[in-house]
Amino acid sequence: MLAALRTGTRDHHLALERDLDLPGRIRTRADLAAVLSALLAAWAPLERDLAAADWSGLRLDPRLGAATGLLRADLAALGIAQAAGDGREDGGVRFDTRARAVGGRYVLLGSALGGSVIAPVVERRLGLAEGEATGFFRRSGRAPGRDWRDFRVALTAGEWPPAELAEAAEAARATFTFVGRTAAPLLRAA
Repeated sequence: MLAALRTGTRDHHLALERDLDLPGRIRTRADLAAVLSALLAAWAPLERDLAAADWSGLRLDPRLGAATGLLRADLAALGIAQAAGDGREDGGVRFDTRARAVGGRYVLLGSALGGSVIAPVVERRLGLAEGEATGFFRRSGRAPGRDWRDFRVALTAGEWPPAELAEAAEAARATFTFVGRTAAPLLRAA
């Protein structure tokens, strides 16, 4: 499953990295606030929809790796007030099967790996203390390594027919696309 996801999303992953340009686009606290706000607009509905997905047959917490609260806390640390809601009503990605939910979770969990590289650069550039308004990137108070291990173990515990591998990869691509489609316009406007 993981190999199918990695191979099936490589181009989408690279496109999103190019569109978001992190940490490059973060030069000021206002830039950081804009990035965090844009990511919150994408993350909140995706995490909400993934938590409601059918995870039967997998020994995984439906909220594994949840980070929306960290985005909100980082924005609060920057003095940015956020609406109480969870962003868009429709996350825009179907997580209506176990395989599709796995594809979406793969993208969100994988983002923690990139965040661990982004956080120190942003902190140094903006003169922030470790974890100051970068809790989302660092996954402060979370255990992204353990989350990734638990995810990997759960996926390898079962068989994944080719149709489910394809579904998972399609949902992961749709998740990358949703993040880009949601965040990029907000970043251009900022």
